[in-house]
Amino acid sequence: MTTLTVSVTMLLVCWLLAIVFYERQVQKSFSIRNFTFPSVLALYLGFWAIAENRENLASLILVHQQFIAVIATFLTVIWVVSLITKDTSIMDIAYPLTAAVPTLWVIIDRGTWSAHEVICIALVSLWAIRLAGHIGIRNLPHGEDARYAAWRRRHGGHWWWWSFFQVFVLQGVLISLWSLPLIIGLDAADRSLGWPHLFAGMLFSVGFYFQAVSDYQLEQFRKTRKNQAAILNTGLWALSRHPNYFGEALIWWSFGLLGLTHSWGWVGLAAPAYVTWFMSRGSATPMQERYLAKRKPGYDQYVATVPKFFPKLNLTRL
Repeated sequence: MTTLTVSVTMLLVCWLLAIVFYERQVQKSFSIRNFTFPSVLALYLGFWAIAENRENLASLILVHQQFIAVIATFLTVIWVVSLITKDTSIMDIAYPLTAAVPTLWVIIDRGTWSAHEVICIALVSLWAIRLAGHIGIRNLPHGEDARYAAWRRRHGGHWWWWSFFQVFVLQGVLISLWSLPLIIGLDAADRSLGWPHLFAGMLFSVGFYFQAVSDYQLEQFRKTRKNQAAILNTGLWALSRHPNYFGEALIWWSFGLLGLTHSWGWVGLAAPAYVTWFMSRGSATPMQERYLAKRKPGYDQYVATVPKFFPKLNLTRL
């Protein structure tokens, strides 16, 4: 058993004990949902144990373990920074970097720099740097995001340690799931360029356009709107109520295509499918919809005319 496997096992045990303690002593209630992501971590350990001695999976397991080790180290550092700054919402800035940093680390550690690897790190880095920069410029001047501030008030003196599991470890597990195509693609280090790279580049370009342009349009709208109840219904926001989330989903599908350079790449397609569900129906979009419906009186009319996630085709409104 490797040192990393032992470390992940200890993290899993600590996480489970933290959940039990927190729910029994603080919440005075019990929710099985809190065990969902620890169960995923347990599945990781089970997979490593079962496949560790299989030669056809040995290199993939090694890349997978390297990737998760870098995620764990990176997010632990970000957690410490959040304690110093008293700002848990820096996780929003760290989110895209949590996929990019381990991708870069694996490629640098390997040192081969094939065309396939360069394309992988180029696409991931372009997405991560832009998104992290956008969120940082938007959020940092205003202090801790209201969602995290509410959690801090709710959990009181327990938040400093509970945030490690509730925010940083949970996000680490989630992003490691989303990054499965990248992990599989990184194992295909010496693959020659082919149709997956072409279509990945095309899909990434469309997704990046939707995300970057819609973010820019939203920021410009916030600077020029005359009142807080105003609704952005022009540009990409006339095609979809959440074009930035749609762009995010397309970007992860492009990573899924990069994973298809590997014989196990089809397994990785479950990740962008999950991201699409998460963005459109699972959490991101529904949470925003509830918030906007309460704050903006005319939002019902906007909902009636503009699709929620998948954009309607109207090129004249771009």
